[in-house]
Amino acid sequence: MVCPKCKSEHINVQVVTEVNEKRKKGLGYWLFVGWWWEPFAWLFLTLPKLLIAIFSKKTKTVSKTHKEAICQSCGYSWKI
Repeated sequence: MVCPKCKSEHINVQVVTEVNEKRKKGLGYWLFVGWWWEPFAWLFLTLPKLLIAIFSKKTKTVSKTHKEAICQSCGYSWKI
């Protein structure tokens, strides 16, 4: 394998894992419901809202792996 930047053959290949945690509400939710529901719930339903926030499933974890090559001479890295 040859580095595309410096043409060196001193290449190290590693497997990289990227972890993404997603818990986002969509644009439609915030336009129609979220802008009034979230403040209302925290102002008037503080205890139930707090319990729901503590015990609800918070995030969806998504992990992806890919191979990445790193040139030992110049430090350039790229996905394989």
